Amino acid sequence: MPPTPPPLWDGYENASEDELEALLARKVEAAIDPEDPTVDEVVARDFARAVASHEWLKRELGADDYHPRLHAEADRIRAADVGSWRPK
Repeated sequence: MPPTPPPLWDGYENASEDELEALLARKVEAAIDPEDPTVDEVVARDFARAVASHEWLKRELGADDYHPRLHAEADRIRAADVGSWRPK
């Protein structure tokens, strides 16, 4: 089995790609919702950056648990203007 980096947090490696994408989408929605003070643009972008970097490393290592859709969406959020963050 190819190597895989340690998970970002407990449970990351057990979550499905859909669950992780939903978590990212919730962070984005909270960041763009002016009524939600729990997450701001910096937190959401940092979260997306961490996920994108982690998934990039898994891809480079040939890890079986690489999540290509999550990687693409996290990378999009990491690099995009906040105004374009609405999930696709």
